Amino acid sequence: MKIRFCQHNQGSGLFTQKLLAQYPDLDIKLKKCAKKCKICKQQPFAVVDKQLVMAADGDALYGQLLVLIDQKNS
Repeated sequence: MKIRFCQHNQGSGLFTQKLLAQYPDLDIKLKKCAKKCKICKQQPFAVVDKQLVMAADGDALYGQLLVLIDQKNS
């Protein structure tokens, strides 16, 4: 599973660190730019296996990512 964050998106550095600590085997990277600038300015997001995952706030995004990771691992 590939998870990509944009360094310009709010909270992306924190998400990257938390997920890497919990799931060191996953391919998680903080990119200079994810080329989703319009979304990046508006709300938290990640790109998971080339699919855009968005949420209203950082906690909701983190929760969605945990669900996706658990689904992939089961």
